[in-house]
Amino acid sequence: MNAKACSRKYLALFILLTLASPILYAQQIASCEAVNTPASSSFDFTESISRWGSTDSFDLESTPYRVRNITVNKLPIFDESNSRENNSIHRWVNRVHLETKSSVILNQLLFTTGDLVNPQMLAENERLLRQRKYVGESRIRVMQKCEDVIDLEVVTREVWTLIPGFSFSTTGGDSHVSIGVREANAFGTGQRVSAFYSNDAERNSYELGFENPNIGDAHKFIKIQADDNSDGFHYLAEYSSPFYSLDARDAWNIAFESTKEMLTQYRFGKKLTEIEHKNETAELSWGFSRGLKNGMVNRFTLGLRQENHDYTSGYRLPAPNKPPEDVSLLYPFLQIESIEDNFAVAYNISQIYRTEDLSMGKRLLASIGYDPGSRTRVITTGQFSDTLLSYSKMLLQWNTDWYGRWNKENRLWEDAVLNLNIDFHRGQTEKRTLFMGFSATRAFNLNNGKQVTLGGSTGLRGFDSHYLNGDGSVRFTIEERFFSNYHVLQLFRVGFASFFDVGKIYGDSEYGAGHTFKNIGLGMRLAPSKSDKGRIIHIDVAYPIGSNIAGGRSAQLVVEAKASF
Repeated sequence: MNAKACSRKYLALFILLTLASPILYAQQIASCEAVNTPASSSFDFTESISRWGSTDSFDLESTPYRVRNITVNKLPIFDESNSRENNSIHRWVNRVHLETKSSVILNQLLFTTGDLVNPQMLAENERLLRQRKYVGESRIRVMQKCEDVIDLEVVTREVWTLIPGFSFSTTGGDSHVSIGVREANAFGTGQRVSAFYSNDAERNSYELGFENPNIGDAHKFIKIQADDNSDGFHYLAEYSSPFYSLDARDAWNIAFESTKEMLTQYRFGKKLTEIEHKNETAELSWGFSRGLKNGMVNRFTLGLRQENHDYTSGYRLPAPNKPPEDVSLLYPFLQIESIEDNFAVAYNISQIYRTEDLSMGKRLLASIGYDPGSRTRVITTGQFSDTLLSYSKMLLQWNTDWYGRWNKENRLWEDAVLNLNIDFHRGQTEKRTLFMGFSATRAFNLNNGKQVTLGGSTGLRGFDSHYLNGDGSVRFTIEERFFSNYHVLQLFRVGFASFFDVGKIYGDSEYGAGHTFKNIGLGMRLAPSKSDKGRIIHIDVAYPIGSNIAGGRSAQLVVEAKASF
C-alpha cells in the first residue's frame, strides 16, 4: 500500500469515528442511572441509617467501580431554609465563617478521580472524615452510576470551630475554670491552634498548642504543645505518618514529651501528701502491614523508647512515708495491632442526633518491651475491645486495657493497672434507652504517687472527688436515658438521665475498704450541634444513700464535659 492510499484510509477512519462519537456518547448516557440529587442545606445525615446500627447504604455491588467525578458539597452551619435557623444572627454566622477549603476535604479521601473504589472504602472514608474536628457530619453519595463508572458527592456539614470564651465545671467538690481561644480549622485549612488559661484543684496552667492532622495530601501528622503550670510544665512534640487507613502499609513516629507535675494523694477528698514527678519520654518507631486481607488488618510496629521518671518531695504538703523510686528505662518494643473490619453507623447511643461510628468487631493493640538494665524489666501495655451482642434495640460491648512493668530481679509487677469496662444499651422507645455500665480496676504495687480512686467523675457522682482510694475498685451504673427533640436556640441538643451508682473500693485503704457506697441522681445533657463535636456537657445532681462513713456531702452538683452521653 503506497503512502497516499494509507493516508486516505486513516482519514476515512477519523471521519467515521468523528461521526460515530455522538452516537456512542448518547448510548453511554443512556446506560447511566441517576441515583441522587445534590444534597441541600437541610440534608438529614441520620435519615437513611438505623438508630442501632446500619451498614453502608451506597446501593453498590462489592465489585470495584471507577470514579469519574468527585464533587465536594460543604453545607453551611445553619440551614437558612429552616425558619428556626434563618434569623439575622444565623445568617451572619454563615457569612463570616471561613469554610473548609475543598482541597482539605479532597486530601482526606482515600481515592481520587480515575481510581477504583468499593462500598467498604467509601464507608471507611466517611468515618475518617467524621473524625476531623472541623467536620460536623459527612456522607459520600453516589450521584450517577454508569455500569462500572460512578460520580460521587462528598457532603460535609460545616461547624463553628473558633471557640473563644469561658468554661466551668465542678465535680465532687473540685472546680475547673478555663478561658482562652481554640480554633480547630484555622483559615479553613484543618489545622488546630489553641491558647488557654485553666485553673483546677491540682494546678494553674497556661497552654499553647498547634496541630496539623494532614500535612498536604501525605497524611502526615504534626503536634506541638507547651503548657506552663503552677507546679511544673508539659512539653510535647510529635511528627508521624500513621496508619491512615485500614489498607495502609507502613507508618512511622518520632515523639518527645517532657512533664513536671505535682502528684497529690487523697483520703475522703482531702489532700494528704504530694510528690513531685518529672518525666521525659522519647520514642522512635516504624510499622508495617499487609493491609486489609479477608476482613482483617494486622499491623506490626518496631520501636525504641526511653523513659525517665524522677520523684522528689513537694513543697506544699509532706511527702508519702515511702516516696516512689526513680525509674530509668531504655528499651526496644514490639507492638501488634489487629482490627476486624466490621463497623456500623448509628445515632442516639452515645451522642444526641449525630452520626456515630460503632466498631462491631474485635480490636487489639498490645506492645511488649524489654529493658536489659540493672533490674531487667519487661514493659507491657495494651487494650482490647469487642461487641458481644448487637441486635435491634440492643448493644453489648466490652473493653479492657492494661499497663505494667515486670521486675525480673524482684519477681513482681511495678505500677501495673488492669481496667475492665462493660456497656449495655437496651432501647425502649425511639427516644428512651436503659443503659447499664460495669467497670473494675485492679492495681499491683502502685508507687505512692498514684491511687485507684472512686468519687465524683470517677464513678460515684454523689461523693467528693478522690473520696475513696485503694488497690482496686468496682462500679456499677444504671441510667434511664431520654434523647429529646429539644434544640435550644438551634445550638444545643438536649437529653436527660436518671441514674443510680454503686461502688466499692478494695485494698489497703484504712477507711472505706469493703464498704459499698451508693447514690441516686438526675441529670441533663447538652450536646453542641453547631460547634466541633466530641464533647457533651453533663449537669448532674447526685445524692448519696446508705453511707454511714463521715466525709461525704449531703448532695453533689457535677458539671463537666465528657465524650459521650
